[in-house]
Amino acid sequence: MDIEQTSKVILISLYSLFSLIRIEYYRRAKKAGYQTVIEERRRYAIWLSVFICYEVFTFFAYLLFPESLAWGMLLLPPWLRLLGAGLGILALLWFVWIHQNLGNNLSVRLRIKDSQTLITNGPYRLVRHPMYTAFYVLHLAAFFLTANWFIGLTWTVGLTAVIFLRVNREEAMLLSRFGEEYNSYMANTGRFLPRIRVSNGKNR
Repeated sequence: MDIEQTSKVILISLYSLFSLIRIEYYRRAKKAGYQTVIEERRRYAIWLSVFICYEVFTFFAYLLFPESLAWGMLLLPPWLRLLGAGLGILALLWFVWIHQNLGNNLSVRLRIKDSQTLITNGPYRLVRHPMYTAFYVLHLAAFFLTANWFIGLTWTVGLTAVIFLRVNREEAMLLSRFGEEYNSYMANTGRFLPRIRVSNGKNR
């Protein structure tokens, strides 16, 4: 099996496992039951749906009709293509850790549930939005595996746009629900990457 076929098999495996992880944890959260206290406007959820549809479309175009995206191919060395597999596995493990800690707080749309709790342990001890960080790692893995600049660029730009539209509203909803507790949490954590603290007798 050549590197192109190997990369496709790995890519299919990664996204299949990712889908199974999401479906299972959404199932658990839904089974627990909840009432919505605050929810985002439907129009914002539409943008997320459009982006997901675009990713699915280009994903299958790359797998089934590779000639349609051949113009975007890059000559990446095999070791860099396979690095994508390592990043993908790392992203999947990160997703499992995140979902385990989120528990019944997980939801498809931005919403605050009546049983919502503020999660500050596990990956949330390091950053406020580890899920978005994990998505970036998964997208980087997809770029290396496909070796296609068009997929890498448009998927990353699309993801960034969705997060940009989402993250401020998400934090506003959490501030509305948890008040000073979340405000204090924000002051001590980074959004997507751990906050760097400079030690000079005290943290800055």
